[in-house]
Amino acid sequence: MAELTNDILGAAGLSPYEIDGWIATSTESRDNVDEQKLINVLGLVAPADRCLALPHPGHHLAHASAAFYASGFDEAVSFVIDSYGSRVNGGRERETAFFFRTGAKPEEVYRVLRDADRIAGYRRDGHIWSPAKLSGIGEIYRVVTLALGFREAGTTYDDAGKTMGLASYGKRFSAENLFYRLEPDGGLSFERAADALVELGVAVREGDELRLVPRPSRAPFERLHYDLAAQLQEEFEEAVLHVTRHVLAVSGTRSLVTCGGTFLNSILNTRIRRETDVERMFVFPAATDDGNAAGAALYAYHDYMSWSADAAPPLRHVYLGPPRVTGVDVKRIAEGWGLESRSHDGAEGVAAAAASAIARGEIVGWFQDRAEFGPRALGARSILCHPGLPGMKDRLNARVKFRESFRPFAGSVLTERAHEWFDMPAPESPFMLMVCPVLDEARDRVSEIVHVDGTCRVQTVATDTPGAFRALIEAFEAETGLPMVLNTSFNLRGMPIVERPDEAMDCLYGSRLDRLFVGDVEIMAPDLTALRPERTRSATRGSVGLPAAGDVKDTAEVLPEWRPLLDLADGGRTVRDIAGALHVDVETLVDLALDLRRLGLLRWAGVPQAEHPVYPLPQYSPDTFQE
Repeated sequence: MAELTNDILGAAGLSPYEIDGWIATSTESRDNVDEQKLINVLGLVAPADRCLALPHPGHHLAHASAAFYASGFDEAVSFVIDSYGSRVNGGRERETAFFFRTGAKPEEVYRVLRDADRIAGYRRDGHIWSPAKLSGIGEIYRVVTLALGFREAGTTYDDAGKTMGLASYGKRFSAENLFYRLEPDGGLSFERAADALVELGVAVREGDELRLVPRPSRAPFERLHYDLAAQLQEEFEEAVLHVTRHVLAVSGTRSLVTCGGTFLNSILNTRIRRETDVERMFVFPAATDDGNAAGAALYAYHDYMSWSADAAPPLRHVYLGPPRVTGVDVKRIAEGWGLESRSHDGAEGVAAAAASAIARGEIVGWFQDRAEFGPRALGARSILCHPGLPGMKDRLNARVKFRESFRPFAGSVLTERAHEWFDMPAPESPFMLMVCPVLDEARDRVSEIVHVDGTCRVQTVATDTPGAFRALIEAFEAETGLPMVLNTSFNLRGMPIVERPDEAMDCLYGSRLDRLFVGDVEIMAPDLTALRPERTRSATRGSVGLPAAGDVKDTAEVLPEWRPLLDLADGGRTVRDIAGALHVDVETLVDLALDLRRLGLLRWAGVPQAEHPVYPLPQYSPDTFQE
């Protein structure tokens, strides 16, 4: 984080001493004294005399501030729901709402605290555990997600987006709610949740804890998994709608802004927009805890220091990362990776070249200067392809992203054309935070972005969107008549979204991407059949996003069908040579080699490897924080 912060400062021509205020926030602060201790976290870059502290509890306040001050509204209720907020009087924040008005301090209008300071979903003795008493909208969604087997390898970071995607393939199996019970005045009860998990066979009660029995990561999905996801998603949506209506009533406003991981659930956001009486709605695009850095800073600017009493302009884009192309010799980097490249004439030229590649059925990596802030790929770090060529979705899932076949993809569409293709609840969806039905007459033409339930996560791309992404879609429309492209994040399964050009080139060697566009430079994919695989130690971290050493058993177990390739991967023979020796199809062997490279069991001899960060602290670690 210190390196990233210094990169951003350097790009702005600033030193740490030219920043007027620094501020940090954490879920693990218990009081104002702990909030002050967070200054130590900033010690690598921030002068101590410039550091500020949020008033405790600060976690939900930071979420709420991010949503309001990025909305451009003059007043709104800011509603926060996540799995875990600040530690308060032996408990934790659960759901909180603040009323904001320009020039006034935020006023808390709704708060529910969890009655115990504990975390659900923690690792011990090779298992994932949870307290037997569950509570909170976000916590239950998290625990069921872990029970479905959806987590980042080697961690307890739940991958809730997969649960949302899987839900469309199932049907709820109980008309009666199992996880959330709606009560009067916006209340909720969760008393049945733990028993339901035990009865369904995805948890075992052991004393005061639940030991989860998740689906193994490589196991097939059964009807139970589809229907459990559907049951949870439908109950979850109704629970959030129930509490949201209450919050709107007690706040007396029809302007709603939201933050917290719950509101990355795009299906939910669409229902709130359609089924409540809100007139204005804004969801902060970095709705999970990454967005709290911005929220803390915005609170400090507007409220803590009162540096501005004016309404902030609305957030129109999130290309806020440090520049990674400006001043960089991309062609030289490509040469170092042994890749052929060519330059194009500015943004229009590279957009036209990328659009032509997509139109002829290629899958391209699209890397522009400043990365998006938040978890969604919005045209700066994207993998793009044709939204209407049959089979493209399956090819992308299986041979580029290496992810489950049920996962849907987003459509990035010209804003002014969106209503011609989608049933939009609002004119714009610039941050991919709404899921909309695809119009019946359009579905066959853009079949690869249509989910099994007939919907699509939509990103609208306006004329004022910075960079060349808009020009690419316009050029693609000129060639195909389609004002949109299929858009997914530029990463492979198990790794973060690429940030630097060398990480993008690593993906070119690690997947079936056809070509890569970095700035105005086009980079061609290597001949994967001519590469020379060599085996790595099976219990060490590979080049692409594996868990830290000591916790690799989730992904690095060597299966019998892998051994013939691993036995011959000596760094001297090419994939083509090995395919001949094994009498197997060379393209099938390439696919296997790519998957083993992603798992850290193989690498390409003589090819550089991008270094990815290793994070030393586990998620939600009160003990580490206190030390």
